[in-house]
Amino acid sequence: MTSITRPTYYSHFAADSTMRRSAIIDFMQDCCTISRREDTAIGEMMISGEALLYVAYRQLDIISQAAYREKLTVQTGLFGAKRIYGQRVTEIIGEDGSLRARSYLVSTLVKASTRKPINLPKEINDSIVLCPAPDMELTPRKIIVPDCEPRRFEPFTALRCQADTNGHINNARYADLADELVPADANVTRARFEYKASFMPGDKIFPALYPTDTGAVMTLSNEAGLVCAVVEYCF
Repeated sequence: MTSITRPTYYSHFAADSTMRRSAIIDFMQDCCTISRREDTAIGEMMISGEALLYVAYRQLDIISQAAYREKLTVQTGLFGAKRIYGQRVTEIIGEDGSLRARSYLVSTLVKASTRKPINLPKEINDSIVLCPAPDMELTPRKIIVPDCEPRRFEPFTALRCQADTNGHINNARYADLADELVPADANVTRARFEYKASFMPGDKIFPALYPTDTGAVMTLSNEAGLVCAVVEYCF
């Protein structure tokens, strides 16, 4: 597994002094980026720009809160390689050795020139070094949207500052968007993100909120009415 250590700072915390969910994902993403580039099987494809990585699903479990200026250890590794997609676990561990957060991620490599999925040759796929499967619940990749009328909000505009080097809105920014739809004091213990289609800077994002017995489900749709992302928060 790839491991990095980095402290938290003021910019990582929300108004209630808890670490922003998007900042938790940012910490994880940075470690994952290093891990992908160091991978002997696919690293060169990433470094050369031949391949990009798209996130299809993320499950984020928040176990305990990080403290200001706490040195966090972030570690990540692939535990499943299926040629078309990979399964990754990422953990954030506090200075006291306690688990702060854990993520289960499903992602796919795409060809940079076409943005189409890459079906890795079997010999390359089989050469990927895997870590043990995580001891955690792995939730389904599809999030069920409740069959009821949601609360609809005014649309957001996707901004250039939310985009990453792939040109689309970065997957961590969806946590910021979803946070706007739930009570500020909601104690979120699990967040699930299903990414169906990318938003680009300038796109209108139409949010809808469905309350559930355990939290809330949010859909983010485009102007054509296509649901591009589904987010579930468990309180």
